[in-house]
Amino acid sequence: MIFASPHLLYLLIPLFIICLLGAFVKIKFKAQIKYPLAKGLKVKTSPLFLLASWLPFLLVVVALILLIFALARPQKKGKTTIPPSKGIDIMMTIDTSGSMSALDFQPNRMGAAKEAALDFISKRLTDRIGVVVFADSAMLQCPLTLDYFAVEEYIKLIHIGMLKSPGGTAIGDAIAVSTLHLKDSPTKSKIIVLVTDGESNTGTLDPVSAAKAANGYGIKIYTIAISGEGLIQQPVQTAFGTQNVSFQANDIGEGLLKEIAALSGGQFFRARNNMELENIYKTIDALEKTEFDKTAQVDFEDAYQPFLVLALILLLCVFILKKFVFIEVP
Repeated sequence: MIFASPHLLYLLIPLFIICLLGAFVKIKFKAQIKYPLAKGLKVKTSPLFLLASWLPFLLVVVALILLIFALARPQKKGKTTIPPSKGIDIMMTIDTSGSMSALDFQPNRMGAAKEAALDFISKRLTDRIGVVVFADSAMLQCPLTLDYFAVEEYIKLIHIGMLKSPGGTAIGDAIAVSTLHLKDSPTKSKIIVLVTDGESNTGTLDPVSAAKAANGYGIKIYTIAISGEGLIQQPVQTAFGTQNVSFQANDIGEGLLKEIAALSGGQFFRARNNMELENIYKTIDALEKTEFDKTAQVDFEDAYQPFLVLALILLLCVFILKKFVFIEVP
Protein backbone atom coordinates (compact mmCIF):
# COMPACT_ATOMS: atom_id res chain seq x y z
CA MET A 1 0.00 0.00 0.00
CA ILE A 2 1.23 3.50 -0.82
CA PHE A 3 -0.07 7.01 -0.04
CA ALA A 4 -0.99 9.51 -2.75
CA SER A 5 -0.33 12.43 -0.34
CA PRO A 6 2.26 11.07 2.11
CA HIS A 7 3.24 14.59 3.33
CA LEU A 8 -0.08 14.78 5.19
CA LEU A 9 1.16 12.02 7.49
CA TYR A 10 3.30 14.70 9.18
CA LEU A 11 0.07 15.84 10.83
CA LEU A 12 0.57 12.88 13.17
CA ILE A 13 3.41 14.80 14.88
CA PRO A 14 1.33 17.78 16.10
CA LEU A 15 -1.49 15.37 16.91
CA PHE A 16 0.88 13.35 19.12
CA ILE A 17 2.04 16.55 20.91
CA ILE A 18 -1.54 17.75 21.42
CA CYS A 19 -2.56 14.33 22.82
CA LEU A 20 0.31 14.39 25.32
CA LEU A 21 -0.64 17.90 26.42
CA GLY A 22 -4.28 16.90 26.67
CA ALA A 23 -3.43 13.89 28.82
CA PHE A 24 -1.23 16.05 31.05
CA VAL A 25 -3.96 18.65 31.50
CA LYS A 26 -6.56 15.92 32.14
CA ILE A 27 -4.43 14.42 34.90
CA LYS A 28 -3.10 17.69 36.42
CA PHE A 29 -6.26 19.73 36.39
CA LYS A 30 -9.00 17.16 36.69
CA ALA A 31 -12.09 18.24 38.62
CA GLN A 32 -12.13 17.13 42.26
CA ILE A 33 -14.54 17.31 45.18
CA LYS A 34 -12.76 18.17 48.39
CA TYR A 35 -14.12 16.05 51.22
CA PRO A 36 -12.42 15.44 54.56
CA LEU A 37 -11.41 11.81 55.08
CA ALA A 38 -10.34 9.97 58.20
CA LYS A 39 -6.62 9.93 58.82
CA GLY A 40 -4.88 7.18 56.88
CA LEU A 41 -7.83 6.46 54.56
CA LYS A 42 -6.91 6.47 50.89
CA VAL A 43 -9.18 7.07 47.93
CA LYS A 44 -9.33 4.05 45.67
CA THR A 45 -9.89 4.58 41.96
CA SER A 46 -12.11 1.91 40.47
CA PRO A 47 -11.46 0.37 36.99
CA LEU A 48 -14.86 1.62 35.87
CA PHE A 49 -13.87 5.17 36.78
CA LEU A 50 -10.64 4.87 34.74
CA LEU A 51 -12.59 3.44 31.83
CA ALA A 52 -15.11 6.28 31.95
CA SER A 53 -12.33 8.87 32.16
CA TRP A 54 -10.00 7.65 29.43
CA LEU A 55 -11.94 5.53 26.92
CA PRO A 56 -13.68 8.45 25.11
CA PHE A 57 -10.37 10.34 24.98
CA LEU A 58 -8.50 7.36 23.50
CA LEU A 59 -11.26 6.72 20.96
CA VAL A 60 -11.07 10.35 19.79
CA VAL A 61 -7.28 10.05 19.40
CA VAL A 62 -7.57 6.86 17.35
CA ALA A 63 -10.32 8.43 15.21
CA LEU A 64 -8.12 11.47 14.48
CA ILE A 65 -5.22 9.19 13.50
CA LEU A 66 -7.50 7.30 11.10
CA LEU A 67 -8.74 10.58 9.61
CA ILE A 68 -5.15 11.65 8.93
CA PHE A 69 -4.49 8.31 7.21
CA ALA A 70 -7.61 8.84 5.11
CA LEU A 71 -6.47 12.37 4.15
CA ALA A 72 -3.13 10.93 2.98
CA ARG A 73 -5.15 8.79 0.48
CA PRO A 74 -3.85 5.25 0.90
CA GLN A 75 -3.89 3.33 -2.39
CA LYS A 76 -3.64 -0.34 -3.30
CA LYS A 77 -1.48 -1.39 -6.22
CA GLY A 78 -3.71 -2.85 -8.91
CA LYS A 79 -3.01 -4.73 -12.10
CA THR A 80 0.19 -3.96 -13.99
CA THR A 81 -0.45 -3.71 -17.71
CA ILE A 82 2.06 -3.47 -20.54
CA PRO A 83 0.65 -1.39 -23.37
CA PRO A 84 1.15 -3.25 -26.64
CA SER A 85 2.44 -1.79 -29.83
CA LYS A 86 0.29 -2.10 -32.92
CA GLY A 87 -0.68 -5.72 -33.45
CA ILE A 88 -0.30 -7.90 -36.51
CA ASP A 89 -2.94 -8.12 -39.24
CA ILE A 90 -3.62 -11.77 -40.10
CA MET A 91 -5.78 -13.11 -42.91
CA MET A 92 -6.80 -16.76 -42.48
CA THR A 93 -7.23 -18.07 -46.05
CA ILE A 94 -8.91 -21.49 -46.08
CA ASP A 95 -9.54 -23.92 -48.95
CA THR A 96 -13.18 -25.10 -49.18
CA SER A 97 -12.85 -27.30 -52.27
CA GLY A 98 -14.49 -30.73 -52.33
CA SER A 99 -11.26 -32.58 -51.55
CA MET A 100 -11.26 -30.99 -48.08
CA SER A 101 -13.83 -33.65 -47.10
CA ALA A 102 -11.12 -36.35 -47.22
CA LEU A 103 -10.91 -38.45 -44.05
CA ASP A 104 -7.13 -38.57 -43.56
CA PHE A 105 -7.63 -35.97 -40.79
CA GLN A 106 -10.11 -36.06 -37.91
CA PRO A 107 -12.99 -35.50 -38.46
CA ASN A 108 -11.85 -34.53 -41.98
CA ARG A 109 -9.47 -32.04 -43.59
CA MET A 110 -11.96 -29.19 -43.31
CA GLY A 111 -12.80 -29.93 -39.67
CA ALA A 112 -9.10 -30.17 -38.74
CA ALA A 113 -8.31 -26.89 -40.54
CA LYS A 114 -11.12 -25.06 -38.72
CA GLU A 115 -10.19 -26.51 -35.34
CA ALA A 116 -6.51 -25.55 -35.74
CA ALA A 117 -7.49 -22.04 -36.89
CA LEU A 118 -9.75 -21.56 -33.86
CA ASP A 119 -6.98 -22.67 -31.52
CA PHE A 120 -4.58 -20.24 -33.21
CA ILE A 121 -7.01 -17.34 -32.81
CA SER A 122 -7.48 -18.08 -29.11
CA LYS A 123 -3.78 -17.36 -28.54
CA ARG A 124 -3.79 -13.90 -30.16
CA LEU A 125 -4.35 -10.81 -28.00
CA THR A 126 -4.04 -7.58 -29.98
CA ASP A 127 -4.01 -8.72 -33.61
CA ARG A 128 -6.72 -8.04 -36.16
CA ILE A 129 -7.84 -11.23 -37.87
CA GLY A 130 -9.90 -11.76 -41.03
CA VAL A 131 -11.03 -14.80 -43.02
CA VAL A 132 -11.01 -15.54 -46.75
CA VAL A 133 -12.43 -18.76 -48.22
CA PHE A 134 -11.75 -20.12 -51.67
CA ALA A 135 -12.39 -22.99 -54.06
CA ASP A 136 -12.80 -22.21 -57.77
CA SER A 137 -13.05 -18.54 -56.70
CA ALA A 138 -12.29 -16.55 -53.55
CA MET A 139 -14.49 -14.59 -51.15
CA LEU A 140 -14.02 -12.50 -48.02
CA GLN A 141 -15.76 -14.36 -45.20
CA CYS A 142 -14.86 -11.97 -42.36
CA PRO A 143 -13.09 -8.56 -42.54
CA LEU A 144 -10.14 -7.73 -40.32
CA THR A 145 -11.37 -7.25 -36.77
CA LEU A 146 -10.39 -7.47 -33.12
CA ASP A 147 -13.74 -9.12 -32.36
CA TYR A 148 -12.39 -12.65 -31.95
CA PHE A 149 -15.82 -14.00 -31.06
CA ALA A 150 -17.12 -12.87 -34.46
CA VAL A 151 -14.10 -14.36 -36.25
CA GLU A 152 -14.62 -17.68 -34.50
CA GLU A 153 -18.29 -17.72 -35.45
CA TYR A 154 -17.45 -17.03 -39.10
CA ILE A 155 -14.89 -19.83 -39.12
CA LYS A 156 -17.43 -22.24 -37.65
CA LEU A 157 -19.77 -21.39 -40.55
CA ILE A 158 -17.20 -22.40 -43.19
CA HIS A 159 -18.19 -25.54 -45.08
CA ILE A 160 -17.39 -27.36 -48.28
CA GLY A 161 -19.42 -26.08 -51.22
CA MET A 162 -20.14 -22.65 -49.73
CA LEU A 163 -18.91 -21.11 -53.01
CA LYS A 164 -20.53 -21.70 -56.40
CA SER A 165 -18.37 -24.64 -57.35
CA PRO A 166 -16.22 -26.65 -54.94
CA GLY A 167 -14.45 -28.45 -57.78
CA GLY A 168 -11.39 -26.19 -58.26
CA THR A 169 -8.57 -24.58 -56.29
CA ALA A 170 -7.90 -20.94 -57.16
CA ILE A 171 -4.86 -20.15 -55.02
CA GLY A 172 -3.98 -17.04 -57.02
CA ASP A 173 -7.45 -15.55 -56.50
CA ALA A 174 -7.31 -16.41 -52.80
CA ILE A 175 -4.00 -14.58 -52.35
CA ALA A 176 -5.31 -11.60 -54.35
CA VAL A 177 -8.48 -11.22 -52.26
CA SER A 178 -6.47 -11.56 -49.03
CA THR A 179 -3.96 -8.98 -50.26
CA LEU A 180 -6.74 -6.58 -51.22
CA HIS A 181 -7.96 -6.48 -47.62
CA LEU A 182 -4.47 -6.24 -46.10
CA LYS A 183 -2.60 -3.83 -48.38
CA ASP A 184 -3.92 -0.60 -46.85
CA SER A 185 -3.34 -1.72 -43.26
CA PRO A 186 -1.12 0.71 -41.24
CA THR A 187 0.44 -2.13 -39.22
CA LYS A 188 4.07 -3.03 -39.81
CA SER A 189 3.43 -6.77 -39.97
CA LYS A 190 0.81 -8.28 -42.30
CA ILE A 191 0.54 -12.00 -42.98
CA ILE A 192 -1.60 -14.49 -44.87
CA VAL A 193 -1.99 -18.04 -43.52
CA LEU A 194 -3.07 -20.05 -46.55
CA VAL A 195 -4.35 -23.62 -45.99
CA THR A 196 -4.97 -25.81 -49.01
CA ASP A 197 -4.95 -29.49 -49.97
CA GLY A 198 -4.62 -29.20 -53.73
CA GLU A 199 -2.66 -27.79 -56.61
CA SER A 200 -3.84 -24.51 -58.11
CA ASN A 201 -5.90 -25.47 -61.17
CA THR A 202 -8.29 -22.60 -61.77
CA GLY A 203 -8.83 -18.90 -61.15
CA THR A 204 -8.18 -15.67 -63.01
CA LEU A 205 -4.82 -14.81 -61.41
CA ASP A 206 -1.50 -16.62 -61.46
CA PRO A 207 -0.45 -17.59 -57.88
CA VAL A 208 3.17 -16.51 -58.42
CA SER A 209 2.13 -13.07 -59.68
CA ALA A 210 -0.29 -12.74 -56.75
CA ALA A 211 2.50 -13.66 -54.30
CA LYS A 212 4.80 -11.03 -55.84
CA ALA A 213 2.07 -8.42 -55.52
CA ALA A 214 1.53 -9.37 -51.86
CA ASN A 215 5.26 -9.02 -51.23
CA GLY A 216 5.13 -5.55 -52.78
CA TYR A 217 2.70 -4.53 -50.03
CA GLY A 218 4.91 -6.05 -47.33
CA ILE A 219 2.66 -9.08 -46.83
CA LYS A 220 4.18 -12.42 -45.86
CA ILE A 221 2.46 -15.66 -46.85
CA TYR A 222 2.64 -18.81 -44.74
CA THR A 223 1.48 -21.73 -46.90
CA ILE A 224 0.23 -24.94 -45.31
CA ALA A 225 -0.25 -28.06 -47.44
CA ILE A 226 -2.75 -30.29 -45.68
CA SER A 227 -2.86 -33.89 -46.95
CA GLY A 228 -2.04 -37.37 -45.78
CA GLU A 229 -0.12 -39.97 -47.80
CA GLY A 230 -1.04 -43.25 -49.51
CA LEU A 231 -4.64 -44.39 -49.82
CA ILE A 232 -7.15 -41.90 -48.51
CA GLN A 233 -10.89 -42.27 -48.00
CA GLN A 234 -13.31 -39.57 -49.07
CA PRO A 235 -17.12 -39.49 -48.92
CA VAL A 236 -18.64 -39.42 -52.42
CA GLN A 237 -22.27 -39.04 -53.45
CA THR A 238 -23.41 -42.10 -55.45
CA ALA A 239 -26.72 -43.50 -56.62
CA PHE A 240 -26.80 -45.48 -53.39
CA GLY A 241 -26.15 -42.45 -51.16
CA THR A 242 -22.92 -41.19 -49.59
CA GLN A 243 -20.16 -43.79 -49.63
CA ASN A 244 -16.50 -43.65 -48.66
CA VAL A 245 -14.23 -44.22 -51.65
CA SER A 246 -10.49 -44.88 -51.39
CA PHE A 247 -8.10 -43.03 -53.68
CA GLN A 248 -4.41 -42.23 -53.87
CA ALA A 249 -3.33 -38.99 -52.20
CA ASN A 250 -3.41 -36.24 -54.80
CA ASP A 251 -0.59 -33.89 -55.78
CA ILE A 252 -0.74 -30.88 -53.47
CA GLY A 253 1.66 -28.73 -55.46
CA GLU A 254 4.37 -28.39 -52.85
CA GLY A 255 6.70 -26.70 -55.34
CA LEU A 256 4.25 -23.88 -56.01
CA LEU A 257 3.43 -23.39 -52.32
CA LYS A 258 7.13 -23.24 -51.45
CA GLU A 259 7.69 -20.66 -54.18
CA ILE A 260 4.77 -18.53 -52.94
CA ALA A 261 6.15 -18.58 -49.40
CA ALA A 262 9.71 -17.78 -50.53
CA LEU A 263 8.63 -14.89 -52.78
CA SER A 264 6.75 -13.22 -49.93
CA GLY A 265 9.24 -13.84 -47.12
CA GLY A 266 7.01 -16.44 -45.44
CA GLN A 267 7.45 -20.18 -44.91
CA PHE A 268 6.04 -23.41 -46.30
CA PHE A 269 4.69 -26.17 -44.04
CA ARG A 270 3.40 -29.67 -44.72
CA ALA A 271 0.77 -31.23 -42.44
CA ARG A 272 0.10 -34.96 -42.75
CA ASN A 273 -2.13 -35.31 -39.67
CA ASN A 274 -3.91 -33.29 -36.99
CA MET A 275 -0.88 -33.15 -34.69
CA GLU A 276 1.40 -31.77 -37.40
CA LEU A 277 -1.20 -29.16 -38.31
CA GLU A 278 -1.49 -28.01 -34.69
CA ASN A 279 2.31 -27.78 -34.38
CA ILE A 280 2.50 -25.71 -37.58
CA TYR A 281 0.08 -23.15 -36.15
CA LYS A 282 2.12 -23.08 -32.94
CA THR A 283 5.23 -22.38 -35.00
CA ILE A 284 3.53 -19.52 -36.86
CA ASP A 285 2.22 -18.20 -33.54
CA ALA A 286 5.80 -18.13 -32.21
CA LEU A 287 7.19 -16.52 -35.38
CA GLU A 288 4.58 -13.77 -35.52
CA LYS A 289 4.48 -12.30 -32.02
CA THR A 290 3.33 -8.77 -31.28
CA GLU A 291 6.15 -6.75 -29.72
CA PHE A 292 5.37 -4.94 -26.48
CA ASP A 293 6.73 -1.64 -25.25
CA LYS A 294 9.14 -1.71 -22.33
CA THR A 295 7.11 0.79 -20.31
CA ALA A 296 4.53 -0.56 -17.90
CA GLN A 297 1.38 1.03 -16.53
CA VAL A 298 0.42 0.39 -12.92
CA ASP A 299 -3.15 0.99 -11.81
CA PHE A 300 -3.80 2.24 -8.27
CA GLU A 301 -7.09 2.04 -6.41
CA ASP A 302 -8.00 4.41 -3.55
CA ALA A 303 -8.34 2.61 -0.21
CA TYR A 304 -9.11 5.50 2.16
CA GLN A 305 -12.76 4.49 2.63
CA PRO A 306 -12.19 1.92 5.45
CA PHE A 307 -10.13 4.45 7.46
CA LEU A 308 -12.78 7.14 7.06
CA VAL A 309 -15.67 4.81 7.96
CA LEU A 310 -13.88 3.43 11.02
CA ALA A 311 -13.04 6.96 12.24
CA LEU A 312 -16.69 8.03 11.94
CA ILE A 313 -17.81 4.91 13.82
CA LEU A 314 -15.37 5.67 16.66
CA LEU A 315 -16.58 9.28 16.92
CA LEU A 316 -20.18 8.03 17.02
CA CYS A 317 -19.21 5.64 19.82
CA VAL A 318 -17.67 8.55 21.77
CA PHE A 319 -20.90 10.52 21.41
CA ILE A 320 -23.01 7.57 22.63
CA LEU A 321 -20.68 6.82 25.55
CA LYS A 322 -20.71 10.43 26.78
CA LYS A 323 -24.43 10.95 26.35
CA PHE A 324 -25.83 7.61 27.47
CA VAL A 325 -23.20 5.53 29.28
CA PHE A 326 -20.57 7.62 31.05
CA ILE A 327 -22.83 10.50 32.04
CA GLU A 328 -20.93 13.38 33.64
CA VAL A 329 -22.52 15.18 36.55
CA PRO A 330 -21.93 18.96 36.49
